[in-house]
Amino acid sequence: MKTFFLTFALLLLGADCAAQDVRRQAQPLRLTSEIVGRRYCAGDKLHILQMRLRLRYRNAGERKLIVYQGKNLFYQTRIRGGAQTKPYEVVVLNSRFNDAQAEVVNAPRPGGVFVTLPPGGTHETEIVVGVGLAAEAAGRGANSIAPGEHTLQVAASTWYESRKLAEELRARWTAAGLLWVDPVASEPLAFNAVREERTPPCR
Repeated sequence: MKTFFLTFALLLLGADCAAQDVRRQAQPLRLTSEIVGRRYCAGDKLHILQMRLRLRYRNAGERKLIVYQGKNLFYQTRIRGGAQTKPYEVVVLNSRFNDAQAEVVNAPRPGGVFVTLPPGGTHETEIVVGVGLAAEAAGRGANSIAPGEHTLQVAASTWYESRKLAEELRARWTAAGLLWVDPVASEPLAFNAVREERTPPCR
């Protein structure tokens, strides 16, 4: 079951990410990302860059939004680099999925796994993204980045159950707000990856 939902969600994020670039300014739920911490460690062949990202969801619309923020969320981080050499893109997949305990989403009113955002309201959460850092551009593999300037863009799921259930809950919860179920993507965020000489081993 976990594999099915993970595969479905990642396909959904991949299919919608390009469209999000067009729709982002029109949709009421906005996502921004901020790097609030970073750590380098040395692996067997690559250094690893871990970035702690603060994700901020903001309701830019005129009615309340109900947003799922439970334990079953999926993230796709696109890191683009190579401004001085051949441009490249590395996709990092991340998830917060735990099917060990049942989650109540089908209820008379939104429960504790949802947040309700009034117009202008925000909700914050954090994720950690890790990516390999090569010594130089020539030694970069398909899943690693080279030192230098990059941009980072996060796409996040906001729903993991069926579309049918989402429509039922939307109708049931109309008085509380609009249940948001489409993925959201942040604007690209610039950052600099620096390979440090003295780097502790990864543990």
